[in-house]
Amino acid sequence: MSGSKKKKSAGGSKKSASTASATVKRPVNASDLPGRKVTTVPASPLFDRDNLMEIFARLFVIAMSVVFPLSIGAEKYANITHFKNMSYYLIAAAAFCAIIITLIVKVIKMPPDAMPLSGKRPDFNAVDIAVLCYWGFLLISTLLSPYKDVAFNGQGVRNDGFIIQTFYVATYFVISRLLRLRIFDLNIYCLGGAAVSMLVMLHFFGFDVLDTGFSQPNWESGLLFMGPMGNINLTSYFVSVTLMMTAALYVTERQLPFDRDSYLVLSCFAIMLWAEMNLNTDAGLVAIGVGLLAALPLLLTDGARVGRFLHILSVALTVLIFNRLVIGADILGKDFGKTGWLMVLANLAVGVAMLIHKRNPSWNPSRKALLIATLSVDGAVILGVLIAAGVAASHETKGILYEFGQILFHGNMSDRFGHNRGFTWKRALKLVGSHPIFGSGPDSFCNVFMETYGDEATKFFKGRTLDKAHNEYLQLLICSGITGLGAFVAFLGLMVKEACQRMEKNPLLVCCAIGVVTYAVHAFFGYSLPINSPLMWTLFGLTGAAVRVKDAA
Repeated sequence: MSGSKKKKSAGGSKKSASTASATVKRPVNASDLPGRKVTTVPASPLFDRDNLMEIFARLFVIAMSVVFPLSIGAEKYANITHFKNMSYYLIAAAAFCAIIITLIVKVIKMPPDAMPLSGKRPDFNAVDIAVLCYWGFLLISTLLSPYKDVAFNGQGVRNDGFIIQTFYVATYFVISRLLRLRIFDLNIYCLGGAAVSMLVMLHFFGFDVLDTGFSQPNWESGLLFMGPMGNINLTSYFVSVTLMMTAALYVTERQLPFDRDSYLVLSCFAIMLWAEMNLNTDAGLVAIGVGLLAALPLLLTDGARVGRFLHILSVALTVLIFNRLVIGADILGKDFGKTGWLMVLANLAVGVAMLIHKRNPSWNPSRKALLIATLSVDGAVILGVLIAAGVAASHETKGILYEFGQILFHGNMSDRFGHNRGFTWKRALKLVGSHPIFGSGPDSFCNVFMETYGDEATKFFKGRTLDKAHNEYLQLLICSGITGLGAFVAFLGLMVKEACQRMEKNPLLVCCAIGVVTYAVHAFFGYSLPINSPLMWTLFGLTGAAVRVKDAA
C-alpha cells in the first residue's frame, strides 16, 4: 500500500515537475537540448551594437520614413522635385557607404578561414529574383535605347532613369536583407505619413507652416500643392498607403509597447484619413477602396479582429461626418444632405454591432466562415459599383463613376477622362509596338510620345510638355517593354503572394501586403518621381524584410 502511494506520489511529482518545466519561459541554449534543433532565439535589441549594418539599415528606414517626406528646400515648390531627388541620393548614399565600410572592416578583421561568403550561395527568394530580373531588363533597355543619355540619367529633375532606379533596387536589398523587421519599423513608416498629413491639413486651413507662399485655403485658390510633398497626387501616394497600413496595424494589434491602448495608432489613422479626404484625388480614393476590399479577407480572421475592425470603421465614419460638417457644410456652404445622414446611420449601426460584439466575448467564428462572409461583402460591393457605374453612364455627364461606366459599358474613353489621362493613354498604347520587348529606355516616354504626338499634346495641354504616361504600368511598357513591365508586376505579385502565405506566423505581413496592394492600384493613375518613388521602394524593402522573418517583435 505504502509502496503504491510512493509510486503514485513519485508519478505525481514527475508530472508536476514536467508541467512546471513546460510553463517556465527562459532563454534556450543549444547546450540545454542536445540533439534537438533550437527554433526560437531571444529577441535582440532594436539597436544592437554588435550588428552595425542593421543599425544603419534601421536608421536608413527612419530617415526615409520621416526626414525625407518632410524635407523641403529654400526654393520650396519652385524646385521641390530636384530637392527631393538630391535628398534621396544623399540619404541613400550615406546609408550605403556606412554599410559597405562596416562590411569591409568586418571582413578585414576576420581570420582567412572564417570569411563570411566562403562556400555560401546567396539565399535569394522569388521576390529577390524578380527584382533582380527587373533591374537586369532595365540595364538591357538602357544599353539598347536610342536615347541613352535620358535612359541613364532620366528627364532632368523628374528623374526616373536607370541610375536612380538602381538606387531604388539597392534600397530594397539593403532594407530587406539587413533589417530584422520589428513593429517599430512599420509604425515609424506610418508615423511619417501622419506627419505629412498633419502639415497638409494645416496648409489646407491656410497655415503655411513650411512658408511655401501658397497660404490661401484650398477651397478659394484651387491649390494643387499642399504639404511637404508638393503635388497632391504625389502626396496621396504616401498618405493612402500609410493610411491603409495603419488601419491594418490597429486591427492586428501591432502597436508599440508604449501605445497599448492604440490611441496613437487611431489618432494617426484619423488625421491621415482626414487629409486624404481633402487631398481629394480620385487615384487615392480608388486605391483606398480597392485596398479595403483586399484587406477584408486578409485581416478578418477571427472574432477579436472583427471587433477591432468595427472600432476603426466607426472612427473612419466619425472622421467623414466631421469633415462633412466642418468643411463640406460649414466652410463650403454645402448641405449636410442625405449622404451625411446615411453616414450617421451607418455609424450608429456600427456602434450597435460593436456593443453586440462586446457582450459576446466568446464569439469566434471559424476562419472559413469569415472568409466566405468577407468575400461575399467584396462581391456585393463590386456588384454595387458596377450597377452605379452603369446608371451613372446613362444619366450623368461627369464624375469617376460616369467615366468608368462609359469605358466599361459603352467602350467610350474621352480624351478628358481621368483628368485628361484619356488623351495620353489612348495614344501611348499605339506606341508600344515600336519597342515591344525592351522598350525605348527608362524615362524616355517624353522623347517617344512627343516625337509622334507633340503637336497634338502641346495644343491639348496648352503648351505644356508631356513627360509621363500618368500610369506607371503603361510608362514601364513603353520605356522598358514587356520584359520590364512583366518583371515589375511579378515583383509586386510575388511580394503579396509571399506575404499572404506567411502572414499567420508574422501578422506584420498583412500590413505590408495591404500597403503594396494600395500602391499597386494608385500606380495605375500615377507616375514615378523622386518625390514619391523612394518611399514606395522603402515599403517594398520593409515587405521583403518581413517575408524573411518568422515573427516580429
